[in-house]
Amino acid sequence: MRPESAAWDRVAEVRAAADGWLHAGAIDKATFDRIGAAYPEPCVTPSIVWRVLTMAIVTAIIICTLGASWIAVHAKDSGLQLLFALAAAVCLVVTDRLEASPRHARRGTAGATSFWAVVLLLLALGLFLADTMRLRFDDAIDIVLAAGCVAWAASSWRWGNPLFAGLSAVSLFLFLGRLAWGRVLWVVMGAALILLAARWLDAASLPPSHRRSMTILVLLGIAAVYVAINTYSLDRHVLEDLRRYVWNREAPSPALFALSWLGTALIPPAVLLWGIRARRSFLIDAGIVLVGLSIVTLRYFVHIAPLWVVLTISGAAVVVLASWLERALRRAPDGEIGGFTADALFSDERRQRVLQIGPVIATFTPPSTPLAEEKGYAGGGRFGGGGASERF
Repeated sequence: MRPESAAWDRVAEVRAAADGWLHAGAIDKATFDRIGAAYPEPCVTPSIVWRVLTMAIVTAIIICTLGASWIAVHAKDSGLQLLFALAAAVCLVVTDRLEASPRHARRGTAGATSFWAVVLLLLALGLFLADTMRLRFDDAIDIVLAAGCVAWAASSWRWGNPLFAGLSAVSLFLFLGRLAWGRVLWVVMGAALILLAARWLDAASLPPSHRRSMTILVLLGIAAVYVAINTYSLDRHVLEDLRRYVWNREAPSPALFALSWLGTALIPPAVLLWGIRARRSFLIDAGIVLVGLSIVTLRYFVHIAPLWVVLTISGAAVVVLASWLERALRRAPDGEIGGFTADALFSDERRQRVLQIGPVIATFTPPSTPLAEEKGYAGGGRFGGGGASERF
């Protein structure tokens, strides 16, 4: 990301956190106004509905323009490749210009043009490989997936879109699944992705959008490892069907099935425990989802009851457990057990940024204002400037 784009991103993160604190009653309106004055918002940010509508309109314009151009020039083969490549180049230039403008960076237009830039580029590459180079379909697919991994990753790094980071990881795992020993590669690369991305979740050097991309990569790495190890996936040859060549559907060995059952049973609680120890809600949510998937997998092989009965009982058990934990936390001394409390910091859970706001403050210096010298508001905390040695 550009330095100015990263600065805008950090400002938006601080203001979003302050808005959550205000709604939760952690700060008063005067403190909220002081935060807004210290971190002025330079970008125009419409509502999510307006941004989605803008993206849909821009998408329709791009598709209609391409269709009209194709009809006008009767493009075929190399002409169609050139048309897609030119359209991708135009979208790339437009995106870069929009992202540099605080008035247009967050209106939704840049998101649509950046997405179609990569899609059209990959389409042009695929047509070039299939029609001009006359490569085999399997070879062309492999090259497009590998190029997609690089293109989506570069786009995510340049424009800070977490969706593109996810598409890059999906392209990578689809490519690996087509190779020999694809299941093993999913486990190895998934684990490597988890370890590498987890190290950057709170990196102060990264803007908030890039740290959200790291979150997406951690989740996709966990999903890849779980899918590769899951017993249902092994039994139904889910990954083997992605291979380039026909795979003989021989039954896996009993030892491999035993390892698969062990992984299916141990990975969900391991992710859940990791989330609890690291105080990361997205890992806790992922662990709960994986527990549910493991229960469904068990039900597939062991018909102890109809699936709807198993899911209903499991859901009721989760509700009962959550209620019991909330009562235990509220009755504990000071309403806290091991650092956990039933009181939410934010009224809107979607605005939780506790783990990200520290690096934001540590690496961003607001404009110079006399507020930096004031003390005594919001529980005695104050802003830090020029290195942010103080805390909220």
